[in-house]
Amino acid sequence: MKRKLFFVFIFFSLINFCNAQKGKSYAVFLDSANKIKYKDGGKADLYIHKAKELASEKEIGDFYLKATQIYIDINHFDEALEYCTQAHTIFTERNDLEKLAKIDSFFAFIYAQLNDPKKAVEYYKKTLNFYLSKNDKAGIIKSLNNLGNAYFVLSKYDSSQYYFQKSHAIFKDYNDPVLKAFVLSNLGKLFFSKKEFAQAENYLLESKNILEQNKVEDTEANYNANYNLANFYIERNKPSEALFYAKQTGNFLDKNSISFGNIKYFENLYRAYQLNNDYKNSVIAFTKYDSIRELMNIEEKAVNVERIKAQHEYELKQKLTALKQEKRNLIYIIILVGFFLIVIISILIAVNYKNKTETLDLEKKLIEAREKELEFDNHMKEKLLVHQSMEQQKIDSIIKATLEKVNSLKTKYQDTNEISEIMNELKVNSKPNTWDDFEYHFLQIHESFYKNLEQKHPSLTNYDKRLAAMLKLRLSTKEISNLMNVTPKTIENSRTRLRKKLNLTNTKEDLSKYLDEF
Repeated sequence: MKRKLFFVFIFFSLINFCNAQKGKSYAVFLDSANKIKYKDGGKADLYIHKAKELASEKEIGDFYLKATQIYIDINHFDEALEYCTQAHTIFTERNDLEKLAKIDSFFAFIYAQLNDPKKAVEYYKKTLNFYLSKNDKAGIIKSLNNLGNAYFVLSKYDSSQYYFQKSHAIFKDYNDPVLKAFVLSNLGKLFFSKKEFAQAENYLLESKNILEQNKVEDTEANYNANYNLANFYIERNKPSEALFYAKQTGNFLDKNSISFGNIKYFENLYRAYQLNNDYKNSVIAFTKYDSIRELMNIEEKAVNVERIKAQHEYELKQKLTALKQEKRNLIYIIILVGFFLIVIISILIAVNYKNKTETLDLEKKLIEAREKELEFDNHMKEKLLVHQSMEQQKIDSIIKATLEKVNSLKTKYQDTNEISEIMNELKVNSKPNTWDDFEYHFLQIHESFYKNLEQKHPSLTNYDKRLAAMLKLRLSTKEISNLMNVTPKTIENSRTRLRKKLNLTNTKEDLSKYLDEF
C-alpha cells in the first residue's frame, strides 16, 4: 500500500513539475516578445504565438491581455482587437470585473486609434464608471482625459473641454506630473482648435514646463508635449519655434521604428523645415514620412481590422442569445447549414471580387502617388519662382538707384563719355520686363490659370490677373507690393476691388483658396 501511495505521489509531482515548466516557458516567450517588440515586430509576433501554444487553460486569459498590450504598443491594432475579443470572452465567463474593466479600456483605445470615436466613447464611459466605483483617481483622470480626446475627434469641443477640465480639477488634491502634463497638453490642443491661441500656448508650455521641472523621463508624455507644441507653432507660422519642438519630438521615439508616432513626427518635421525654407531637409523628412506610411500598409490593415471588428460585434451579440441557441431543434441546424453554405458562397464571391478590385486599388495608389509627387514638385517650383522674382526685383531696384546717381554725375563733369558707357552697361544688364519673366515661369506651373479665370470673370484687367497670380502663390501684401513696386496700402485696396469683381465681397471665403480652384 505504501509503495502504491509513493508512485501516486511521484506521478502527481511530475505533472506539477511539467505544468510549472510549461508556465515558465510561456512567460519567457512573452517577455522576449515584449523586449524586442519595437526592434523586430515580426519576431515578437512569433514569440507571442509560441507563448500561446504553451499557455495553460487557466493562464490563457492573462496571456491574451498581455499580448493585446504588446500589439497595441507596436500599432498592430488588428491583432490587438482579435486578442482583446478573446480575453473578453474568457473573463466574461469568469465574471472578473477587474479584468473586464482593463479590457474595456483596451477596446476604447483601439477603437479611438481606428477612427471610431463613437465606439471609443462607449467603452471609455464604462471604464470611467468602474474607476469611479473604486475611487481610483489615476484611473478616473485617464478615463476623463480619454473621453475628452474622443469628443475632440468628433469635433464636439464643448464636451471635450468639459471632460478635460474635469480631469484637470482633480489635480488640486492629487499629484501626478505625467498625467497632468497629458491633460494640459490636450487642453492646449483643444483651445488651439477653438482659435483661442494665447490660452492654447499657455497650456502647451505649462505641460512642457511640468515635465522639465519634475525631470520626467516618460517618453510618451514628452513626445505628446513636444509634438503638440510643434504642431501649434507650425500652424501659427513661427518657423524657429516650430523646428525646435519638431526636432525635440524625435528625442522621445525610435526614429527607425515603423509606427504612427514616427509618421506624425516626420510629417511635423517636414512642415517645420518648409516653414524655415530649408527645402533640402524638408525633402529628406518627407521621404522618410512617406516610406514609413507605405511600410505600414495602412489600407491593407484597415480591411483586416474591419473584419475583426465585425467578428467582435458578432460575438457580443451571440452571448446574449446563447441560452436560446441551446434549445434550438433540428430546424435550426438545417438553417445553420444553409447559412454556412451562403457564407461559403459569399466567400467565394468575395475572393473573386477581391482579385478584381486589388488591381484597381493598385492603379489608384499609383495615380495618387504620382499626383502627390506632381503637387510637391509644383510647390517647390512656386517657391523657387517667388524667390527668383524677389531677388530680381531687388537687383532691378539697385540698378535703377545706381542709374539715377550716375546720371546726376553727368552734370558735374565735362567728360561724360565714360559715364554714359557705364549707364548703358547698367541698362543692358537690367531687366525692364521682370513681370514678363515672372508670368512666363508662373504659366509653366499653372498653364490654365488665366484661361480659366477669364472664362468665369471676363471683366478682369491685366493688373487684376497679375494680382490674382501672386495671391494664388500665397505671397504676403509686403511681397506683392515689392514685386509690383507699389505701396502695401495700394495692394490692400487692389485686393478689396478684386474681391468685389470676383463676387466675394459679402462672403467669408478666403481669396487665395478661391483662386486655387482655377
